[in-house]
Amino acid sequence: MLQYLLLLETDREKEFFTSIYTAHREEMFFIAYNILHNRADAEDIVHESFLSLIDHVDKIIDKEPHQAWHYMKTTVKHKSYNLYRRKKSLEEVELDEKWMQEENSADKGPDLLMEDSELQEALSGLLKQLKTPYQEVLALQYYHEMTTMEIAKEMGKTPDNVRHISMRAKRKLQSILEKNGKWNG
Repeated sequence: MLQYLLLLETDREKEFFTSIYTAHREEMFFIAYNILHNRADAEDIVHESFLSLIDHVDKIIDKEPHQAWHYMKTTVKHKSYNLYRRKKSLEEVELDEKWMQEENSADKGPDLLMEDSELQEALSGLLKQLKTPYQEVLALQYYHEMTTMEIAKEMGKTPDNVRHISMRAKRKLQSILEKNGKWNG
């Protein structure tokens, strides 16, 4: 806590910050952890939230205690969801050659391997234009050859939801191909 207090200027700000810190640090961690499910990330979010409080202490120091807590709770939630979304987008389904390689690629000649590689690159590029749920469903469906039930279980969705996502993904791919003049429908 000393590191935070060094960033504050007046005794009044330090006292205010100390009261918020001691009263709500654990609750803030709990909120972040419930969103992120990762102890280190939750601790980072709490730290960032306290830094945000320091940056805006002049705006909330005169507010009622419940308003200050509301500010902190909102800050923790927003920062947690932002980190969650960033991490989720980084974990996008990797549509690289590992997914698309066939087991018997050693049996193919150089020309077929080159065609496969070019096709894989084109498919990868197309799929990366889709939103993450669409990418995931199509990848699980076609590259991992999973059934709708298996995909639903893997993604925590209903089978109907998976079918709808798959249909929308295919329509979106068709639309992309039509826009690029590569689909004759």
